[in-house]
Amino acid sequence: MILLPLCTKPLAPQTSCPPLCGCRFKNNKPHPWSKDVSSFIVYPEAANQTIYSTRLEENDIGNYSCILRNETHAIKHEIELRLQDKLDNPMPTFRPKDLVVSVGESARFYCEAFVGNLYLPDATNEIVWNQMFDDHPHNVTDSMQVNVTREEGQIIGSYLSIPNIQTHHYGRYRCQIVSGNSAQKLNLSVLLSPVEVTAITDTQLSVLVYVMAALLLVLVILFAWICRTVQQRTNNKKDNRCSAQFIANNEHENV
Repeated sequence: MILLPLCTKPLAPQTSCPPLCGCRFKNNKPHPWSKDVSSFIVYPEAANQTIYSTRLEENDIGNYSCILRNETHAIKHEIELRLQDKLDNPMPTFRPKDLVVSVGESARFYCEAFVGNLYLPDATNEIVWNQMFDDHPHNVTDSMQVNVTREEGQIIGSYLSIPNIQTHHYGRYRCQIVSGNSAQKLNLSVLLSPVEVTAITDTQLSVLVYVMAALLLVLVILFAWICRTVQQRTNNKKDNRCSAQFIANNEHENV
């Protein structure tokens, strides 16, 4: 039995793809498919997230896709199905995606390949992550690699997790997959980059200068107004004291 995990949420069979739903296609033909298009059907044990076939046929060859869509976004995942008697080299089933991460944050990469069944009893499959410097592999520091398998070991994958990104982590990484059936290695590359700091343009700088100048002018005017108000109140108090003293002197002379 061959399983193709196309979608990440349960989908209902349909012939169109309206908003808030997901759809499966084979060579741009919507699911469900007739026998002359594909023998794949939905797999209930995987909550209808997977399509499967108990016996592959020539008409199953082609490009399968799943589209998940809501009112604002759409995500498309594609898988190409090919048939061959013997697997000569590992075939990628998931390529790692480039990431842009800030210092102190975490990052995780994943790679996967179909390696098939091993033909020799002492043959093994291997999958390793390395950080590349001048095209030379080095161990990834402060990281954790977890290898996984599925489809009875015919598909192998690996997660590379870096919990605390530092400046020395930035650069190119390589996921290397080696199958015991072949001497040829499969190399999948990915790039980890820092978040770019946006430079201030001349226009933005001019606006910033004008705003700061306006704020400074407002502060100067406010300071002058406060000083004038305080001075006026001080002068008024002096005038009141002088008037009171003058009245007191006149009353004393009259007595």
